[in-house]
Amino acid sequence: MGITNVLYNRSEFLEKAQEFLDACESSGWCIISIDIERFKLFNNWYGQEAGDILLQNISQYLLRVQQMKGYLAGYFGGDHFFMYIPDDEQLINLIYKTIRSYIGIHSQNEGFLPIIGIYPITEKHPDTATMCNNAQLAASEIKGNFNKRICYFTNEIIDQLEKEQQMLHDVKVGLENKEFTFYLQPKCNSITGAIVSMEALSRWISPSRGFVSPGEFIPFLENNGMITALDTYIWDAVCQTLAYWKKNHLYVVPISINVSVADIETINVPEFLQDLIIKYGLTPEMLLVEITETAFSENNIIVRKTIDQLHQYGFCILMDDFGSGYSSLNMLKDANVDILKLDMKFIEMNPENRQKGIQIINSVVNMAHKLELPIIAEGVETPEQIEMLHSMNCVYAQGYFFFKPMPVADAEDLLSNVPHEHYNHAHKAVSDDTTVTEPKSSVELLHETTVTHSIFKILAENFLLLARLNLSNAEYEILKRDYRLHGKELELEHNFELYNRRILNENLIHPDDVELYRSRITLSSLQDIFFGGHKQLTYQFRRCLDNDYISTTMEFLAGNKCDAQNPWIVVIIREKTV
Repeated sequence: MGITNVLYNRSEFLEKAQEFLDACESSGWCIISIDIERFKLFNNWYGQEAGDILLQNISQYLLRVQQMKGYLAGYFGGDHFFMYIPDDEQLINLIYKTIRSYIGIHSQNEGFLPIIGIYPITEKHPDTATMCNNAQLAASEIKGNFNKRICYFTNEIIDQLEKEQQMLHDVKVGLENKEFTFYLQPKCNSITGAIVSMEALSRWISPSRGFVSPGEFIPFLENNGMITALDTYIWDAVCQTLAYWKKNHLYVVPISINVSVADIETINVPEFLQDLIIKYGLTPEMLLVEITETAFSENNIIVRKTIDQLHQYGFCILMDDFGSGYSSLNMLKDANVDILKLDMKFIEMNPENRQKGIQIINSVVNMAHKLELPIIAEGVETPEQIEMLHSMNCVYAQGYFFFKPMPVADAEDLLSNVPHEHYNHAHKAVSDDTTVTEPKSSVELLHETTVTHSIFKILAENFLLLARLNLSNAEYEILKRDYRLHGKELELEHNFELYNRRILNENLIHPDDVELYRSRITLSSLQDIFFGGHKQLTYQFRRCLDNDYISTTMEFLAGNKCDAQNPWIVVIIREKTV
């Protein structure tokens, strides 16, 4: 016998309930909605036959209650049942426990449980269809909450739904009107203060709502399946910004974007990002991809395939919020990521657990070094955290201790006044050392990076170019370059000898000064000078500036110790002062 033949169907139930309401005193009665949470998954796991048997058992039980007590019971299709019964806590709990016992015949999994929503009937009640709908709304409020399975309808539920509906409308309008933007938060070398990259963080500035917290609109978009629309919008805006920086010879550092598991399941993320790179004339190195650790646990297979494809296109992958999940170490062996971002906030180091927290962080950092994975500590807010990270040889950090997220214009101003360096190169210099010897203290690291540290002493002075040079292998990193200096994309050249060859080939040195430049500014001559103990070297020549030649000074500065093991020096080009 089918379910619809033993219980009232929807129209019959609504009609009978209305007859009850018209004929009897309604006070003290209620309409309840009964659903089985994740019932479709139940059918997938245990089969359609088991699902039909479960529904039949529930139907027969509710029918017996109806016949014995004179209540009303109805079946609206799927796993949706309704009853018109006295508003009695013991009775409702009994119905819940009985239905739960029927589920237990097939499954002991806590994910498959009854969920009951209750609409208490008052004198000023709406029609029966609305009451049934309100009972279902009450049930929907507690879906996924396995500590609370029975819920009464309140006006606040409607108010919240109306707010969410308004938010949904405002978000759609906001995307159409480009009310969403992104702020940039730098990631820094915590010893030198140099910026290694920035992270793009979504922001919503609404004409009607004002500044809306990401903690409010991002979970809402995730819950309503709209997060990918926002993410792709932000990714495009980030690429536009990088293209603008490149075109106008501003100071380009890589920007990382956030990719969620919802994005990966909704669109082909690698193809989308590759199209953006081509569209805006960028290189993959300019756009870093951050994927949260929880994404791996939610859909590990598709996330891993996505990372493999991103790597094929040349993108660098960061695992965000590392340490906040429950199986971090286990999943790390399967996650082919390039950089870890250690979440400092997941360890609240109060006096009772501070030592344990430090040991956990130290273990993670040591593990990352052994795996030759660069690591960035995020959420860094205090000098104590910085000191702790230095003691563990964790150099790179992000957080309010350095900079808060800022508008793009402010980030551009910052990059023009604060040195920046290539993250991967800088990490390699540290990690290669630490694989041979014991981890160095922050004091030792500071000594080795004296060259970069000296940058801060000359920030207030006028210079056209600031770079650092590895005398052993010609590695050349331009930290700051005046946009007036000619030479297309010279800032992207990372080999000193190739850089000099281009300078000469593109006629950027005055013809009368070419021989001086060619003979003295070579890697071999600089090695002889600085490995021999010199700390400073100065040359003067004329270089192309603003479509004219201007007398310039080129300085080379070494730290306290410069040899084949510590080969870094600073290169500065200034306008010559009289």
